[in-house]
Amino acid sequence: MDRRDEAPNNRERHLASALAHLETRSWRLAEAQCRILLAIDSNDVEGMLLLGLSIAASGEAARAAPILGRVRRLRPDLADPCRDLSNMQPRVPRAMVARQYRACLRLAPMDARLRLDFASYLLENGDPASALTVLRDAPDSSDAFNMRGMALAEAGKFKDAIRAFESAIRIDPTPPANWANLATMLRIEGRFDESLAAYDRAIARDEGDSRIKVNRAIAQLHAGRWEEAWPDYESRFLRPGYTPISAAPLLPSIAPGTRLDGVRVLVWHEEGFGDTLQFARYLPLLAQLGAEVTAVVPAPLVRLLRGLPNIAVIRAGESELPPHDAHCPFFSLARVFGTTTRDVPNAPYLAADPALTASWAARLPKGALSVGLVWAGQARPWLHGFGSVDRRRSAGLAAFAPLATVRGVNFVSLQAGTPAAQEPPEGLVLTDPMETVRDFADTAAIIANLDAVIGVDTSVAHLAGAMGKPVFLLDRYDNCWRWLHGRADSPWYPSMTIFRQPRPGDWTSPMHRAAASLAALTIFRGGQIAPAPELANAA
Repeated sequence: MDRRDEAPNNRERHLASALAHLETRSWRLAEAQCRILLAIDSNDVEGMLLLGLSIAASGEAARAAPILGRVRRLRPDLADPCRDLSNMQPRVPRAMVARQYRACLRLAPMDARLRLDFASYLLENGDPASALTVLRDAPDSSDAFNMRGMALAEAGKFKDAIRAFESAIRIDPTPPANWANLATMLRIEGRFDESLAAYDRAIARDEGDSRIKVNRAIAQLHAGRWEEAWPDYESRFLRPGYTPISAAPLLPSIAPGTRLDGVRVLVWHEEGFGDTLQFARYLPLLAQLGAEVTAVVPAPLVRLLRGLPNIAVIRAGESELPPHDAHCPFFSLARVFGTTTRDVPNAPYLAADPALTASWAARLPKGALSVGLVWAGQARPWLHGFGSVDRRRSAGLAAFAPLATVRGVNFVSLQAGTPAAQEPPEGLVLTDPMETVRDFADTAAIIANLDAVIGVDTSVAHLAGAMGKPVFLLDRYDNCWRWLHGRADSPWYPSMTIFRQPRPGDWTSPMHRAAASLAALTIFRGGQIAPAPELANAA
């Protein structure tokens, strides 16, 4: 072999060996291999990175910091080496990554890039309080104020976040993200005209960013400007990674008097169960226009939606799609029918199977007002950023303690998933039938046996509203667009009363109001249960 080939070959062998030792958590052996590499070439950045990672992963943050600091300086255009540590396989504990960031920051306290990256890491991992602490010593810059705003928003301090984003814009009005972030906070505060104007400035700076256009459409929806919003919300099809289920034409908007006789329409589940339950009201309307409608939905929705008349329902991913002339995600059906806040197709439109309802009746308590409770949503970890929304919309069962003071009520759990294991607060006796629930058809059958449902913004609230059951919705401060702003009622569900947080994170106020309304409803036991007007106004 030519000796000129020996050094590169040796280097590759040592790198491969170091990586193999890292994968088996053999930190000392990985360090030894990297030391050999650096003895051959002290400026070998890859060897230096692996050396720093092997030491950091062994828990010696202080010893790894100067090595990773040198890597940071040698490759300023690449990700921070602490990010490499966080992405190692097998995974390094988050606390260890944070400790390494802090060790590096102690050696380079004036490194603004490192400080911002550390704050970003903390935010991504659900720790906005620590991110704000890290940012406290950051020099004033547009990026620093923008990051502060994001951390404040994650912490539920929306008004403070507005001020931070405004400061970022004063320093540098160029980045579209600054304007888009400000627009989102203004929407949360109900300042819709200002929000839309800020979105317009963001779009003017990056006309190709479909995510900003989608968020602007959400602000329009939240403001009740649905006629403008539905077409604009179709920008979501342009988001990176968005894949429609079909290459067929998208179902166009339907003009008054239009018929769809013989048109085969495929309607498909897009994101949350709640969305599909909310917009399932349009399926019979399509059928009434003569369309041959097939709904493609996840397994938990199949049995329930098969109760809709003249609708074929198939399980998503189970088989090949049937022949069709047009397709439409459930969410786009509101655009197809040109829905406004004044003409939402009415509820109820979903019903439980009578046989299932009778079967569940035998397993539920009797003799008092029966009320279903749901206190947490589906986390959806696959959706970036949704975890923080879910934390804010989920109250937790302990927050339902005020309901324990209401006498003459049987409480029934409608909670699925991990939060179902939470212990009820003192005095709240809770029947839990959910262990044997298979899907939404079972949940609907349980709800059919109840007098009302009290819960946070989840698919169960949609299901109860779609069935025409009285629903007390406990709504977070930064609420979803579909509940509009400042209203105690919902055009989507006439049987719903909304109890809103007056302050971010404050479940006590809406819960006490819901408990008072529930106590009033107990006097209607034996008659039809419906939210009284004076109770709705108190929400």
